[in-house]
Amino acid sequence: MGRKKKKVVKTTILLPSDVHQALRIEAITKKMSMGELIVQKLKELEEYKQKYGGVVKAEDYLT
Repeated sequence: MGRKKKKVVKTTILLPSDVHQALRIEAITKKMSMGELIVQKLKELEEYKQKYGGVVKAEDYLT
């Protein structure tokens, strides 16, 4: 029997307190976990980059 590959990995990230607070409020409002919200934001950012190309600044994306 082979080992099953994990679909998720637990990790720790450091965020500025204002970004953490904004994400936490959004996660609570949308009734989802912070992890799910961060994955959603990363997917949206990737789609934005593919659509418009080039480098995207996080500050521009979050405002």
